[in-house]
Amino acid sequence: MAIVGYMGSGKTTVGRALARALDRRFVDLDRAVVERAGLGIPEIFANSGEDHFRDLEHQTLRDALENHRRAVIACGGGVVVREENRALLRGVATVFLREDIGVLYVRTRGAGRPLRAATREEFERRYAQRLPLYREVADLEVEVSGRPPAEVAGEVIRCLPIR
Repeated sequence: MAIVGYMGSGKTTVGRALARALDRRFVDLDRAVVERAGLGIPEIFANSGEDHFRDLEHQTLRDALENHRRAVIACGGGVVVREENRALLRGVATVFLREDIGVLYVRTRGAGRPLRAATREEFERRYAQRLPLYREVADLEVEVSGRPPAEVAGEVIRCLPIR
């Protein structure tokens, strides 16, 4: 199972809650990329650029899906920008976590997010570009609306036929 959504939507937090509830392994794809690269995400972007990061992300997603069939994988917010990642995600149960754009903007102001955008307009433009891609891969779209992660995880479990 994979969790997708824009930065700040709660993918990691909800993913952990889902993994606990389903007694599955949890994989944070961004953390797995950092382990693979031996560098933090801001350093990967600064040293090698976004294309290199996306290459690492693709390899890591492919490996996670192949090696952890019964895991809950929290994907990075931009994983859907590559068609080959969308193809991989269409092969597994995928949940899109949707949250209010204003909430997302406030949550993502930390410097550790290289694509957080300098302006709200840029942030919203990137979200608008990704929204149809999230929906393309999603088997289920869940509105987070500031709800507790366990509540969101419960909705996912009730709505998806999880084996």
